[in-house]
Amino acid sequence: MLCRSSPYSINLSSLLTDTCTIQNSQKRNDLSSPDSPEERLEVERCAFNNGQFPDSYLTTEPEYLHFWNEQRTGYIGYVQDGRYIHIVGGLIAPEEEKEELLRQICEFVAQNKLHTNFFSIPEHDLPLFKKFGFQATKFGENAILELKGHNWQGKPYSWVRRQVSFVSRQGIVGREILLDELTIDERTHAFERLQKMNEAQLSGRVLNHEIGLLEGKLYPDYFYRRRLFVAHPENEPDNWQAFVACTPMQGGLGWATEMYRSTDDSVRGVIPFLFVHLIDKMQAEGIEEVSLCMVPAIHCDKKYPGDSATTRFFLSLWEKRMNFLFSVQGLYHFKSRFRPRFESVFLCVKPKITNLSTFSFVKCVGVFQLSWKNLLRLCWPGKKTDS
Repeated sequence: MLCRSSPYSINLSSLLTDTCTIQNSQKRNDLSSPDSPEERLEVERCAFNNGQFPDSYLTTEPEYLHFWNEQRTGYIGYVQDGRYIHIVGGLIAPEEEKEELLRQICEFVAQNKLHTNFFSIPEHDLPLFKKFGFQATKFGENAILELKGHNWQGKPYSWVRRQVSFVSRQGIVGREILLDELTIDERTHAFERLQKMNEAQLSGRVLNHEIGLLEGKLYPDYFYRRRLFVAHPENEPDNWQAFVACTPMQGGLGWATEMYRSTDDSVRGVIPFLFVHLIDKMQAEGIEEVSLCMVPAIHCDKKYPGDSATTRFFLSLWEKRMNFLFSVQGLYHFKSRFRPRFESVFLCVKPKITNLSTFSFVKCVGVFQLSWKNLLRLCWPGKKTDS
């Protein structure tokens, strides 16, 4: 049975079979056959039950490979670029089995002469990673909102209340779309609308695509137990002006606002309005926390013992001078409006960060796939860039 304590389930027939799993006994280029639907379900179930971070559930998406421990009770999800392994979501395993999973990973990468990069590791996990010889450098901060006793009263939340009040006066309402209750045609149409909204908003960015390793994607057949919230005029339920897709953590006790988009003509403030709607709904359900996800490169100028000075420099440069690529300052400012608790997260690398490992990360993120047209438009607003 699937997670009997959870109201969220999976339709097995929706699973696809076009990713690969690497077992810890295999060599680097010795890939197994594509996952069966049952194996895909195994990955999702483990991510749902044991994923602790906002990006843990991203490892269910098709571009990620999986390294399972010998007992197949835990795994890591990663993207491989030559000899460089970029791991998101942390150690996805029961707490008591994480150290053994990390030991098996270290043995595997040493045997195959791989270079290992873990992203978004919380500070309390650093002793474990340092025990196995990882170099830790601050990478950003995760925004966490504890829901127990939470309310929107008081001066700190005045901005949030103004957004909700204004959007409500425009006749906008929020609701959750229960995808499992839709027909096949309705579900297809729903994802077409979501993708259209997603592509329209991405089209204006310098990095006009989802940020590799840091952002999820809209895969209808890999949506699994994500939750979808939309905002629309009360008398026009099919006129979606914004959506938020949430990924589960900690067996459904926590959720992350992993992707949110709005239309160009949406009511101002519709995203914070929808955040408040879903946070209130989850609080009423007994959910313990909502993560507003990580802000990369923020407040990374502080030196930590044994960290990479070069990486610290470039992350600080990104925060202060390179927001045209991806506005980490704007992202931090927006999320801080909800008064979350910010926790430092770290890049843990073995043996250490190098120029080539940094180049591989930049490549996987998709920096080299930027839109020159949007960059020129940003640098010279009055200059025509259309051919």
